[in-house]
Amino acid sequence: MKKSNKETWESLSLFSVIKDRDTINKELNKGLFHLRFSKPVEKAFTNYYFYHSLSLMRISFLLALFIYASFGILDGLVYPEFLKAMWMIRYGVGCPLILAILLYSFYARKEIYLQIVASIGVFAIGITIIIMLMIISSDPSQKYYVGLMLVTFYGYLAVGLRFRYATSAGWAIAIAYFIMSFLLVRPEFHFLISNTFTLFFANLIGMIGNFLFEKSIRRNFLLSNLISIDKEELEKLSITDELTKLANRRYFEDFLDKEWNSAIRYKYPISLLMIDIDFFKNYNDHYGHRAGDECLIKIASALKDFERRHGDLVARYGGEEFMVILSGTDADNGRRIAEEIRKKIMNLKIPHSASTISNVVTVSIGVVTVIPSKNIQKEDIIEAVDKALYQAKSQGRNRTVYVELK
Repeated sequence: MKKSNKETWESLSLFSVIKDRDTINKELNKGLFHLRFSKPVEKAFTNYYFYHSLSLMRISFLLALFIYASFGILDGLVYPEFLKAMWMIRYGVGCPLILAILLYSFYARKEIYLQIVASIGVFAIGITIIIMLMIISSDPSQKYYVGLMLVTFYGYLAVGLRFRYATSAGWAIAIAYFIMSFLLVRPEFHFLISNTFTLFFANLIGMIGNFLFEKSIRRNFLLSNLISIDKEELEKLSITDELTKLANRRYFEDFLDKEWNSAIRYKYPISLLMIDIDFFKNYNDHYGHRAGDECLIKIASALKDFERRHGDLVARYGGEEFMVILSGTDADNGRRIAEEIRKKIMNLKIPHSASTISNVVTVSIGVVTVIPSKNIQKEDIIEAVDKALYQAKSQGRNRTVYVELK
């Protein structure tokens, strides 16, 4: 199925984020006149600029169409004797050209193509003004020369062209004016020099304005990525257990709520596992809290391997307790995975001489599986798995117990 414009732009915007803080700082520290990033950053910026400048470019060309077409009124008032030829150029060439660029912006899929087409369009509109100057060459005042200045400034400052494209279009207009005037119109020498001189400095001013604009956009792009990194890190801290780096209880509850509602809608099972480290208080008392922390980190790392699918989550629930959500996992597989976890923790062979059931660290696991419905609350499954864990500990620990949620 073909993507809509909105989906395309949204997918492009995802690639605009640079995750490496050092890379961003390196780009920020480059000199004033540097207007290009390293290759991966430049690619991300191109997508960012494409996505964020597209609406502005469309509005600019729509406004350009209105302004350009409106000057047809001036054609009739100032040069009625040349009206037919002027309108042929203005409405037969210029307006359709601007409209074509505007329409193309709705189908362009790469920023470079749109920039090239838009810059060629600006140059072509400049050529139409030069042709009009040739048509009215009998008027030594060259009143429409100001139109050439408008097109030049518009290309630099209003259309959203990046520096190299705007510069190419602006100087191409200036060179074309000089050549065509010198060879075809042959105005008085002082007119030609004066106009060319003015157009030269118009390009210089336009280049400075466009350069500063793009430099500012590039800097804002880098700073927005730094802000994005800071925000992501803060969000990650708010949902992550500091010691084990697993999801914390808050995120567990949010995740379960989301999966619960999804399971009600699509009618798939959820298995919930509650895991408790056996005799962990004894472990801390015997080996010390630092060793206890290291034990928790090792177990968390082992449990993390069981986040195998999109709907799976391992979280630290509190103290020495962990929760595992297995979305789309039925009762048989829920029990099987619980046993895999129990055996894997034993195979870590973390010494535990203070345990009364084993010389290594073990865990007890409660397991509950349910197909969520509106008649069951998610709090019910948490209560049920807590009871299952209690039974596992009551029956001697280092075991898994499954209870059915009724």
